[in-house]
Amino acid sequence: MLDNYSEHKAEVSALMQRLANIAGGLGMSSLKVDIEGVRLPKLAEERFNLVVLGEFNHGKSTLVNALLGKGLLPMGITPTTATINHIVWAEQPRARAILDDGTTKTLAPEQLADYVTIDGEHREGIRFVELGYPVELLRERITLVDTPGVNDINEARAEITYGYIPRADAVLFLLDCTQVLKQSERVFLQQRLLRRSRDKLIFVVCKSDLLRGDELEEAMDFARVNLAKIIADPVIFAVSARKYLEGEPDGSGMEPLLGYLRRYLEEERGRILVDNAVTDAIRTSDYLRSSVGLKRGSLELTLEELTARIESVRRQLEGSRQNLRDLVDRISAEREAIKATARHDLRQFTEAFCEALPTQIDKVSGADVKKYLSPFIQDRFKEFAEDEGDKIAELLEDLAEEIIQVTNENVHKVLETAAGGLGPADTRIDLHVDTLKYDAGVFALGALGTTVFLFVNTFVGGLLTLAAPVLAVVLRERVGGRIKVQAKKNAPEVVRSASEAIRPRFEACVDDFCDKLADFVASAGETLHRGISEVLDKTLAERSAHQDDVGVLAGELEHNERALAAVISELEDLRGRLWHGDPTPAEAAAAAQREAAS
Repeated sequence: MLDNYSEHKAEVSALMQRLANIAGGLGMSSLKVDIEGVRLPKLAEERFNLVVLGEFNHGKSTLVNALLGKGLLPMGITPTTATINHIVWAEQPRARAILDDGTTKTLAPEQLADYVTIDGEHREGIRFVELGYPVELLRERITLVDTPGVNDINEARAEITYGYIPRADAVLFLLDCTQVLKQSERVFLQQRLLRRSRDKLIFVVCKSDLLRGDELEEAMDFARVNLAKIIADPVIFAVSARKYLEGEPDGSGMEPLLGYLRRYLEEERGRILVDNAVTDAIRTSDYLRSSVGLKRGSLELTLEELTARIESVRRQLEGSRQNLRDLVDRISAEREAIKATARHDLRQFTEAFCEALPTQIDKVSGADVKKYLSPFIQDRFKEFAEDEGDKIAELLEDLAEEIIQVTNENVHKVLETAAGGLGPADTRIDLHVDTLKYDAGVFALGALGTTVFLFVNTFVGGLLTLAAPVLAVVLRERVGGRIKVQAKKNAPEVVRSASEAIRPRFEACVDDFCDKLADFVASAGETLHRGISEVLDKTLAERSAHQDDVGVLAGELEHNERALAAVISELEDLRGRLWHGDPTPAEAAAAAQREAAS
């Protein structure tokens, strides 16, 4: 399915192996181990992730079955899927449940419904279910992710929003043709999807067989016009997954969608994955070439001069370490500032809520107070926690980007100084340490966002227990007037107790993220020190061993320079073949639909 991607991936893998061999020849064993033990396996394990999203009863599992070409997942007219399901390639059908505690449980086919559906007896405590099938769509390391409905605040939605979507290669967002783009869907798109997934959204208007031709065209026009208000050039397909599964592909609209997905994965996401690997290989080549340049410059120095300059560089390295330690102190200060912001917001929310409660209670009957007071308090805390979680995540992301930028600037400054002291003017040691930038952003949303959702759900779910002793007086009252009096007296106490319970959990989220960021800065310092020290140690050892005959070293360096030049040339050629003038995703989608109609 993705022939060009597979060929390009194999090509860049071979080039990276050549770099590992060159590193070994230069005596840079740690780099060789890193390439062969980390980078090449990572490239080999790269997967395409297609995530299917939509509200309950929009036909997600039916569409997944249509994409796979067979009815593998339970389907129904009521909300069915209760777990996140990964569908992957396997030679023989298999299924297993990955539990919250990290253990796995092998499932027989007849057990599947008990683990993945709303009515299943064993759906609790499951992180996700992995299904393996010999389906052609999945052969090229594609994972298809079927999800529960996103119109419910629950643990699965948190994991989908903050864990799966940022890492997805394509997001199929399902709309129901009989009620296209409801307000709840607009809100989810604007608040949860558009910030990070704008360029990988594919909209699928499902159940097209329920409308006549003119009705379907009207629904599609409505979808195009209204989606265009929130996202430029939306990619939209109308499909009937049911008709496709029943053997009517021509009228189902599935072929244009499948054709677009094939091209999109290969020409867009596949190229990006390969280009990332090419970029990494070029940086590695530059690092090796710079090391060769340093060694060549060292040949023009006496052993005594070389030793003195290396000692000078080592002192500068120690100074850099202090700068990075100062950054860790900066993280600690910002950590406290962000926690103070969260405490301030929580305090304001709590006081405003307590102040507004008596007025709200006066507006309704005693019976309604008795019935709805606890759910009302729960809902307000859910709303606050979601909004505050987003705010804190944004603050942490901003902090991460700033810290990473300063870290890089500090590292590169030291590297340039080291190169200037030991090698020619054009020598650079390019140790790239900002690889956490994307992960930091995902972590801010993922670890923080998911944690916020989890503790909010745990907290809110237990709020009735927390509130029970205080609200017991309200529930015991029989007279409406007395119910309202007791509610106005006791409800603010419940709110304040809840506020005290939620505060330390917000602070723990901030602490977890800042600890990770501080670890990154420390790791950057170690990468810097280890990388340069290896070059310095090797250079000094070689000169000490060949004091009277630098010609041998010069010959080896020339050989490695030629080998590196060849690899870099091939990498640049590969990159040039990857990128050329191509249609936009919307143009490609329109072309796929025209091709299917012709």
